Amino acid sequence: MSIARQETEIAVLVGHEPEGPSATAVIAKYSDIEVFTMRSYCNHDGIVLLLVTTNAVKTSHVLKVAGFQCQVNHVILIGPLNRTGWAVPLGVELAEVGIEVLQSYTSHRQRDRHYLVFKTSDDDRAIQVLTTGPAFQLLASNDTQRDQEMAIAGGFGLFQQAHSPLLN
Repeated sequence: MSIARQETEIAVLVGHEPEGPSATAVIAKYSDIEVFTMRSYCNHDGIVLLLVTTNAVKTSHVLKVAGFQCQVNHVILIGPLNRTGWAVPLGVELAEVGIEVLQSYTSHRQRDRHYLVFKTSDDDRAIQVLTTGPAFQLLASNDTQRDQEMAIAGGFGLFQQAHSPLLN
């Protein structure tokens, strides 16, 4: 089932650090840090890597020790989702109550496990709206139904699939 919660996003400025391993290689050394989302973009300062992990404090610390410049931001993490396409209806729901979406992006870890990240003008209120609004309720019920279908079809294994008309 999908959940919406406040998380800490780490913005890592890439390209200004001393020679050495990449930011992702630094994180990979720590088995207790799991990456939920990873996205990058370019701005006037260079390349920025956005990370949401299971341990933002430790992630930020190990990256700073390795010479990376990091900034932390509060975001809303929604997921895991079984499919994409939820950013627009959830964003519309927020806009209808006057909450501005400053930035949003999706990230996926496995084929059917996507995460949606929102930066908003009011995260506390946004979480309340998102978790009680009709779009999120539809999202949660679709995920629950899909999870039940996957369980009936044989589980959640990476290579296991539910019956599909395309496969028949």
